[in-house]
Amino acid sequence: MADGVWWLPAALGEADAGNRGRVSNLWLVRQGSGPQARLWALGSGPSPVLGAALACQSQQRLGLRLAAVISPWARPESVLGVAGVLQWQPEMAHWAHQAVAEAMAEQCPHCVDRLRQRLGPAASDLGEDPIRLPARRLTGEQGRLGPFLWWRLPRSEGRWVTVWRLRDRPLWAAPGLLSDAGPPDGRDADLALMQASLLRLADLARADGAAARFLGEQGGWLGPQAPQRQAAYWADLKAGVLAAMARGDDEAAAPPALPGWPAAWAQHPWQGFNWQRAWRQFEPGFLGAPGR
Repeated sequence: MADGVWWLPAALGEADAGNRGRVSNLWLVRQGSGPQARLWALGSGPSPVLGAALACQSQQRLGLRLAAVISPWARPESVLGVAGVLQWQPEMAHWAHQAVAEAMAEQCPHCVDRLRQRLGPAASDLGEDPIRLPARRLTGEQGRLGPFLWWRLPRSEGRWVTVWRLRDRPLWAAPGLLSDAGPPDGRDADLALMQASLLRLADLARADGAAARFLGEQGGWLGPQAPQRQAAYWADLKAGVLAAMARGDDEAAAPPALPGWPAAWAQHPWQGFNWQRAWRQFEPGFLGAPGR
């Protein structure tokens, strides 16, 4: 993508046997040059098998061993590859924010079970014990690590993602917040917090202006308006749900197309999940009950 920057594109959609769970974009960045160069990975893949492949191919194709892996948020498809990398390189550093590490410890056992079901015959990639919690942990709301600047942003109450910017270029990664694969994925998210975090990301990137580029969970690189654009999606979804409630629509009915967004999104599974989640989250306020 640029000098010393590589992008490993994710398959679109859900993890399954065909894509072997590789549904989260990965990012490799070289720090420094010559014999002192170090290779950083943002994300490690969905299984020890694919993590080992990442380590092997990085050395074969780029001539660099992975010096460090960052787990950016507690999604199994993004963090379970660490176990395979460590089989090749036990000395490698595994970083995550403390809040992400705590979420991994709580969520990963259950998430691995669900991922096994999705992978079907490819579940053997996971092995018996694919979870490796990060030994090195960041704290606070923002900081620097290797070639990156980072910030912690909420996705739901008590659940966080980390967003990353190269220190020397306006290239950003926002896994768990941004996507370029149809409707954004709001499962397990607080939609109001998602919108607020996207607006915060837009504010952080404001100084980069038109040069800013963003990589989300899936899909390709997005332009400088991506955080504001996807924040607008969550606002429009809320408005659509409240309008449906005011009309007395059936909660279980298929979601209507949202004005200003592709009509085909109304048939996308994620749009249905987002609609149902928005209904549950905004109904108490519509009825005058305390929100949740």
